[in-house]
Amino acid sequence: MFNDLKQYESLMEKCSHCAFCEATCPVYLADLLETSVARSRMTVIREALVKETLPVSKRVREIVDRCLLCSNCHQTCPAHVPVDEIVVAARHKLYKGKRMNMAKRLLLKQVMENRGLKGLLKKADVVAKTVGISPKEIPPFPKQSFDDLYKGTVAPEGEKRARVAYFVGCATNGLYPDTGVATMQVLSKNGIEVVLPEGLVCCGLPAIGEGDLKTAREMMEKNIAVLSGIEADAIITDCTSCGLVFNKKVLKVIAADDPLHAKASGVAAKIREVTDYLCEIGLSKSPEKLACRYTYHVPCHGNWTETVNDAPKKLLAQISGAKLAEMDEPDKCCGAAGAYFVENRELSEKIRAPKMKDIDETGAELIITQCPSCRTYLNAALEGEKRAEHPMMLLARAYGCEIGG
Repeated sequence: MFNDLKQYESLMEKCSHCAFCEATCPVYLADLLETSVARSRMTVIREALVKETLPVSKRVREIVDRCLLCSNCHQTCPAHVPVDEIVVAARHKLYKGKRMNMAKRLLLKQVMENRGLKGLLKKADVVAKTVGISPKEIPPFPKQSFDDLYKGTVAPEGEKRARVAYFVGCATNGLYPDTGVATMQVLSKNGIEVVLPEGLVCCGLPAIGEGDLKTAREMMEKNIAVLSGIEADAIITDCTSCGLVFNKKVLKVIAADDPLHAKASGVAAKIREVTDYLCEIGLSKSPEKLACRYTYHVPCHGNWTETVNDAPKKLLAQISGAKLAEMDEPDKCCGAAGAYFVENRELSEKIRAPKMKDIDETGAELIITQCPSCRTYLNAALEGEKRAEHPMMLLARAYGCEIGG
């Protein structure tokens, strides 16, 4: 559980200092500081916050805060040490949900409760000033959020093959409704009935990243209460980070003896990323020919199933004329990490630079990724006609859908 750092002590001791994490940590590869490597970060956390043999200094806090929570070290660790979980537990112990200043905490909670900037769009300049985002890094605000466009239960075209509940995250709802529109139209064309539940809030990931487990649980409690009561074959999401939270992280916030745990487990078992789900059940309608050259940026928050990171490529391979141009390192972090790039601008730009070079060398003008944070941060650096978008948008266009974006 994230709220008990000491329980991770034995896992920290499993670290053999093999240095595999050196090859996969985006922060270490950018700054080459030993304290950025997972093994060193865990040593500092253990000595300062578990054994308490090291003072909790400003430098200790910097080491804890500098982690992206990308989980790449966990994915490559031979001992499977969950470093990202250990960092979250450390932040919880250090800050008790108060890592950000009051203004930012209030803004974050309002965004989470409203699944985006709804109600704040007319104050975009105030929002930008509060969080420190430059105009180039803010995508154009849509005139309508996703929940202004779709509500209730939407019947599919033709015969119904399946029924899903759609968890629409903050970014899709408030910034990228085009992703949601594309998802709805593709599902409809493939005979899938979609339930759009009322009363959903943010998945809770931003609060987890801050170590604010109280707010994270509040969000999860609301979502689980809604989602667990819906009859559906699956619960889909278009965001890999939202999927990670529901599939893995929710059970690190809600304890096994918590009355909510059984319902949380049920939701976790049903969650699917939408391209992965479509690969699982198959397309009932073939997309039309669409000539384009695209490349795929793998989000760091994939790998919560064995198939989610390959699903977009398998799905889009069914579009005649669409050519995949693979990057040398498609799963290398772009440096966004939610709002990490706002607080760590110089470091994030160093992390992003090799990714942009890799993209340029593919010759692709379209970069697909399931992560809205990656989409935002990549688009801020792309030039000319190049753009990043969700894979469902490309598939929707191949079906002849008008989705905007």
